[in-house]
Amino acid sequence: MSIAISSARGLRPTRYAAVAVGAAVLVSGCTAGSSSSSGGSGGNGGGGGGGGGETLLVNTSFVYSTLDPARAYEQTGYLTIHSLCDTLMTFDGGNVGEPLPELAEGFEVSEDGTTYTFTLRDDAVFSDGSPVTSEDVLFSLNRMMNVKGSGSAFFEGLEFSAPDESTVVVTADRPTAEVPTLMAMPVTSILNQEVATANGATDAEDAETADTAQTFLDSTSACAGPYVLERNDPGNEIVLTANEEYWGEAPGYSRVVIRNADAQNQKLAISRSQGDEIALDVTGNLLDGLPESVNVSQVEDTLYMLYMSTDPAISPATSNPDWRAALRSSLDYEGLAGLYGQGGDRLGGFLANAYPGSLPVEEGPERDLDAARASLEASGVGDEPVRFIYPSITYRGVDLGTVATKIQGDAAEAGINLELTPLALPAFLEEQRGGSVVMGLTPHALIYPRPESLVRQLSPGGVNAERVRWSDGPAAEEVTAAAERVLTAVDGTELESALVDWQQAMRDGSPYLPVAQNSGSVVSTEDVADAEYTPAGWILDLAAVEPA
Repeated sequence: MSIAISSARGLRPTRYAAVAVGAAVLVSGCTAGSSSSSGGSGGNGGGGGGGGGETLLVNTSFVYSTLDPARAYEQTGYLTIHSLCDTLMTFDGGNVGEPLPELAEGFEVSEDGTTYTFTLRDDAVFSDGSPVTSEDVLFSLNRMMNVKGSGSAFFEGLEFSAPDESTVVVTADRPTAEVPTLMAMPVTSILNQEVATANGATDAEDAETADTAQTFLDSTSACAGPYVLERNDPGNEIVLTANEEYWGEAPGYSRVVIRNADAQNQKLAISRSQGDEIALDVTGNLLDGLPESVNVSQVEDTLYMLYMSTDPAISPATSNPDWRAALRSSLDYEGLAGLYGQGGDRLGGFLANAYPGSLPVEEGPERDLDAARASLEASGVGDEPVRFIYPSITYRGVDLGTVATKIQGDAAEAGINLELTPLALPAFLEEQRGGSVVMGLTPHALIYPRPESLVRQLSPGGVNAERVRWSDGPAAEEVTAAAERVLTAVDGTELESALVDWQQAMRDGSPYLPVAQNSGSVVSTEDVADAEYTPAGWILDLAAVEPA
């Protein structure tokens, strides 16, 4: 027996999905020149062709190197690509719990959870009016894999085939529930094969070096999305116009200008704006003092955690489980959450509240200084100074130095001596990747909205575990077993149960310590409707935004 999931015909679903907040996203963009938006009246045009309003201005700190879907991995790139290119699946608003069909009209999954069969819509066309076929999908997915961009790693163990012009089959080498969500990632955007290959694209095995389509895709649309690219001026602005050939519901605005501006200037601009305007980086404490007339959409989607080396040669302190227990009991979690301003909160486990499987905050760690002092004494480490690095940046409206200083002060009350070491972001990343960090603080968000990605990264064998040299011991074995149950779950109930077990095993013996969670935010003027933040790589579905 198979499971079939289908979408309603005729109306295109609201477009929201996967989050990519990597370390590179922590860099703020430079300030662009001033401009104003000419917000129009009226709603969606409906039924494809054109847009309902006039111009929407979106201010954000630019973080992108390309608009080529196969090579993109940064926030501004995902924001733009999601508006230019449709995928087989998508999400509805800020709800990332259930992927919905987009270019697919539905799919079936085999009983063993290894084979997903997608049936394509018969009315979808590219921006030049040509139909979207399974060959276009197969070409785009294979190109993504063979170009070997950073996103391709999530698709290891998958194979793609197109048995006929309206069917695409994805086969996994193990049972998994992840395939529908993976098919919503911007890296799986479907390109017009004929147009792309005529401009240097290839899906051959040597595409990593042979594919030369990036320059073309950075300047021209070759997709089936609600917008087409009018202009890409890196460092300044990206301009989108409504796709006249769009097969689905027309976007709310006929033109969108995405402008590069730092967070402070975004706040100033949105506070003074008289038109249709959005700010994507006014978050945390920066939300204080905004006019009451603006709209704020928030979702708790970012984990802030400490990580500690398990190698005694690097640190006799952090490699000692009793010392780590002492640090865990020493922190004032309520006070730490308060530093994050609007949208900040405690954590129940290792998943922020936006994601399936998150635990209630009441199940999170609590401060107990007596227990902290007892664990420190049991460790035998004493007040040996422990080097504690963090990036000296403000991220989502919060100065990470303030957070690190609070952690240092809390720990000192239990007799733990943390030696604060602020680093510029490039130096922080270099040291973090080198595997010699004693202890560090970092934000961590899911690259796409399934908890399996975090399980992979933090569990033994994952990239984060390798950096803290965590690979063996009873806790590692328990976490590895729990992670395997998560990664092979094909039923929602089974997945959530496995995630609870994994988080409990991580809490009791891992070298990580979650300290707080924070929200992403979208701030919009009162002239704008449906500007909903989503815990996804594109942050905001521009096509769903409408004049109020």
